[in-house]
Amino acid sequence: MESESSLAEAPAISPDLVGPPPRRIELTGNGIALAIVTSVILAIAVIYFSIITTEAVRQLQVRTALRRANNQTTGQVERLRNPYPLKFYVDYTFLADGKTYTGEAIVPLGDVHILKPATDLSVSYLPENPAVNHPLDWEWSVFAEWDSVFVVILVAGLGCLLFLLPQFLFERRVVAEGVATVGVVTKCSVSGRGGEFITLRYDFRTQDDISMKGRGDFKTQREIGAKILILYLPQNPGKNIPYPRSAWRIAKS
Repeated sequence: MESESSLAEAPAISPDLVGPPPRRIELTGNGIALAIVTSVILAIAVIYFSIITTEAVRQLQVRTALRRANNQTTGQVERLRNPYPLKFYVDYTFLADGKTYTGEAIVPLGDVHILKPATDLSVSYLPENPAVNHPLDWEWSVFAEWDSVFVVILVAGLGCLLFLLPQFLFERRVVAEGVATVGVVTKCSVSGRGGEFITLRYDFRTQDDISMKGRGDFKTQREIGAKILILYLPQNPGKNIPYPRSAWRIAKS
């Protein structure tokens, strides 16, 4: 618990925060780690999205060609595989022009229970290239072939793009251009399994003596009434953050 004197004592504003912006800033160790992880996740998500898009175009072309050819035969199930949860593959063979060809496809979940080795399977194929084939009655899509781990990567990539990156750049701007003042904590919320996420609500006054409210994460808990440093954008005081930050700091001279 903080003493009454510590609650009333205003934190000193560093000379680095008093000078005219923009300030020279740099990434902290946490900031560098966050930047690397975010960049890697975004890069993987972009690469995988490109692969998925290319494959989707290829599958559309193959599916269109098979429908136009309207050429089919009866094949035979050779093996049913379940390499991933809730995803079954079937290996099958069929005859075309006196030769045996093989194929592979993802099995619709509704058909899994009726497929067994030696089961008949209607197959559509291109007469000029029977190696291009697919089970006749099954709808297919590149989306069905996404592995769960890559779905997680795509979701993580979107999260980085829509939430982490904008916040990262916002904090960079406020630390570089923000006006420093003292705020008073009005609420402290702690969340997370180990209490590692701390959010403060606070009041502060701008250099034009306008009363404002703010909310932001902080590295340590603070009692109601405690005073903390606040940085806000002078052209828009509603955009503000507690200082110091875990990702950005004033560069050492």
